[in-house]
Amino acid sequence: MPEPFFILGSPRSGTTMLRDLLRSVPGLYCPEETHFYRWGQPYRTPQYKRQYLKNKVLEHHRELDGIAEDEVLALFESARSRREFTDGYMALFLAKAGAPPDARWFDKTPQNVFGVSMLAHDYPGSRFVHIYRNPLNVVASLKVGKVMSLPDTVAAANYWRESVVLAESFRVANPDRMLSVAYEDLTHQPVTQVDLICQFVGIETPEATELTGVKAEANQFIDVLDTDENELVRAITASVVEEFGYHFEKW
Repeated sequence: MPEPFFILGSPRSGTTMLRDLLRSVPGLYCPEETHFYRWGQPYRTPQYKRQYLKNKVLEHHRELDGIAEDEVLALFESARSRREFTDGYMALFLAKAGAPPDARWFDKTPQNVFGVSMLAHDYPGSRFVHIYRNPLNVVASLKVGKVMSLPDTVAAANYWRESVVLAESFRVANPDRMLSVAYEDLTHQPVTQVDLICQFVGIETPEATELTGVKAEANQFIDVLDTDENELVRAITASVVEEFGYHFEKW
């Protein structure tokens, strides 16, 4: 079976948009977010089981994937590791989707960045696409909460900071395995950036006409964050933000 690849990063950074674009590639399949490598608790401990199996959002994801709760519970109890659990889940997902058993799958779970080292170990031939975005816009989107709500400005800013620090540390140590892409570049030059991503993970580039739904960054933070929130985000992310090409004095 071809090696999978993984899209990760901070939530609200464009991972869903990229997943939806790549789903248009024939023979390529991606489930809803899995979160298998998100949590630090060892696989199949009571804490891991509770966080995964008792999560209403993930129950809905499994429903969208066409996988029943009794199926996932049986798989969870028989698998001996995250890798076995992931492979078993993906085999079920591909079967439900009517895909051939040797179809190539990929995973889009932003928060799997918190377990990227374990993920890379378990899938030694895999590659990773890290998408990052202006932290002010990430925090603003989390505060608005249309998809994911996190109204605490400190928590939202640290979601961005910790995600990018972990991703960049991995990329520096494994430059051939991770490609980092700015959300702003992806939305302003979608054809160029998607082509770059597809070359990196070894897949066919979608037709340019299928990329027309991509919208450029709108700097939502200008209308969402007040002065104190703006300054708080800048202070929390200041130690790393310029590494990613963002310069606060421009805003």
